[in-house]
Amino acid sequence: MASTSPEAVKKSPEVTAAAATTSSSSRPLAGATAPVDETSAHVEADSGSDRDSVSDTASDYHSDVSATTSVGSSVFDFQYQNGRRYHAYRAGQYLLPNDETEQERLDIIHHVFLLTLNGQPCASISKLDNPKRILDIGTGTGIWAVEMGDLYPSAEVIGTDLSPIQTPWVPPNVQFQIDDATLPWTFPPSHFDFIHARTLGGAIQDWPSVISQMYTHLVPGGYVELAEGRANFWCDDDSLSPESATYTWLTEFRKLSEPLGFDISPKLKGLLEAGGFEDVQFVQRVIPMGTWPKDKALKEIGRWFRVQFIEMALEAYSIALFTRFGGWTNEKFQILMAKVKQELKSNKIHLYTYASYTTGRKPLSSS
Repeated sequence: MASTSPEAVKKSPEVTAAAATTSSSSRPLAGATAPVDETSAHVEADSGSDRDSVSDTASDYHSDVSATTSVGSSVFDFQYQNGRRYHAYRAGQYLLPNDETEQERLDIIHHVFLLTLNGQPCASISKLDNPKRILDIGTGTGIWAVEMGDLYPSAEVIGTDLSPIQTPWVPPNVQFQIDDATLPWTFPPSHFDFIHARTLGGAIQDWPSVISQMYTHLVPGGYVELAEGRANFWCDDDSLSPESATYTWLTEFRKLSEPLGFDISPKLKGLLEAGGFEDVQFVQRVIPMGTWPKDKALKEIGRWFRVQFIEMALEAYSIALFTRFGGWTNEKFQILMAKVKQELKSNKIHLYTYASYTTGRKPLSSS
């Protein structure tokens, strides 16, 4: 789990965008406790990425911004708070909004995940052998399910979500259902060849129960993949100052999100193994905050990630936490957000996070 104060990591061999990595916090700041069983990953900064001129950094960031059916009517009722829209079905189960801004962010982060996997829709792609039935839990806008439907036209692809925000333009083999994966599933046992879930950290509190249902509803030999964007950030150098607004935000975010299990990734391998899965693997891919890395592939990943983070994710992930659980007023929160955004646009803080992929197979001997 994330610690309750920001921390930097010591340097180790350089990581490329295509390489699987594990994260670390072996050089703590402000008395932070280092997570167990994580090794450090050093991302080399481009010496030309730190601009002295604020106008230059703003111009660089603005150019990045420029580049870049089976539901009932009742689920279209929405709740609003602090100017953001949230789902009404099973209200409060998921802290992120579901409005148009969030939908755009989900599609951009889908692209970021694709970039970390060299264009592939999932880390399990080489293991899938003409799957007949695919389930996507927490499908969001449905973009992943649609791409899998195109990739496997003979497969039946089902995407489930709490919010009816999916595109109506889908391949004939794709359908969406409004459902809560934390409730008992209505699908037949041993039904799916592949079950996929992405960025559900914080939305699921009882992971063993959900993983048990995944196991039950997979065919023997079927695969599961849990993809997460780590709800945490690391820094290899001294560019993250304790006096910065970003440091203040990250400290508070870690404190408030830790009890909710936002950064569930480090625990997923053990949870799948405990749930009976075999051949369980856990890999991570570096995602920089901005274009500061020297590696060109990482620059491109960071370009997309920073745009969606500053324009959409920073507020989406923080506002409910800070105002509902942290006691922040919306006005105080917005002042902090403005300062954080300005700092992150500068490319002078060398933060990075990870996309993690935890995969496993249901034993062939399972009945």
